[in-house]
Amino acid sequence: MFEIKFNVTKKLGTIDSEDISVSEAIWSIYPNYDENVIITFGNYLICLDKRGDIAGMYNDIIYMLKDLNENENEFQMSFLSSGFTVYWNFKKEENLITITPKWISAGLKDRKTNLFVQNVREANFPITVNTDVFISEWHKLLKNIKDDLLKVGYTEDLENFEYLKNL
Repeated sequence: MFEIKFNVTKKLGTIDSEDISVSEAIWSIYPNYDENVIITFGNYLICLDKRGDIAGMYNDIIYMLKDLNENENEFQMSFLSSGFTVYWNFKKEENLITITPKWISAGLKDRKTNLFVQNVREANFPITVNTDVFISEWHKLLKNIKDDLLKVGYTEDLENFEYLKNL
């Protein structure tokens, strides 16, 4: 199972005139680290925040989605943030992808016990998910971020905004 849940931010920050990229702008519009993003990855919950984690991972998320859309059959992505450091190995077969993680550090919770996993390196179990579902879950989060960026006055001129234009 793969799912991304997030809260809709009620109070957004303001534009920072020095921001030139989407990543910087994400950091600016979410004023607190409590804007939770919860990713269900098989039997685990990954706890992230929009300001720190998603802002830092934004470019990697876009690269991953582009690889999936360009029909790359096998590739690896690495994510590096304070709450989520992992390699994901992707293998596509027809309309399914198998993602085999190699967790380095992560705020992983067991879905059954709701307790944090003490040794994340023992949680390297692959998941298989429909490619369209996987991409759709990321698109919902990215669409929310795009809407928030535009709501506070950022424009499509931000570096790396291209992917968001069609969401």
